[in-house]
Amino acid sequence: MRNLICVASMSALVLAVAAVARTDAAADEPVPIKTVMKTLFAGKNTPKAALTAAAKTDAPDWAKVKEASDKISKFVPELARNAPPQGDRESWDKLTKAIAATAGDLKNAVEAEDVAKLHETTKAIGGSCKACHSVHRPKED
Repeated sequence: MRNLICVASMSALVLAVAAVARTDAAADEPVPIKTVMKTLFAGKNTPKAALTAAAKTDAPDWAKVKEASDKISKFVPELARNAPPQGDRESWDKLTKAIAATAGDLKNAVEAEDVAKLHETTKAIGGSCKACHSVHRPKED
């Protein structure tokens, strides 16, 4: 329970800081790639970590999975709004479109409480990370 409260508090803090940091003038600007990566994928209290843990069980906590899915659905489209840090735009568009589609599949799996589809989409999200990083992630990151 304590971990859940900590995760929820940290998530709320990250979102609040991000909201305050963005002014009305910057509302049309995409969320930076590093912010998306840290918010969704970096660390043990992220949506990706929650999905990975849920995918290891046959009876996931669907409320936690829904929270993770909602956050992924919110932030993943921001990747496509950015320019690729390296590599060509065509590849970037293809890969960001693919992860957005996977986020949609994840949302459908959560709504249906489909464990098999949850496992499949969680694995696909992990695979999309490697595919994109191998082409578009700068070496110093």
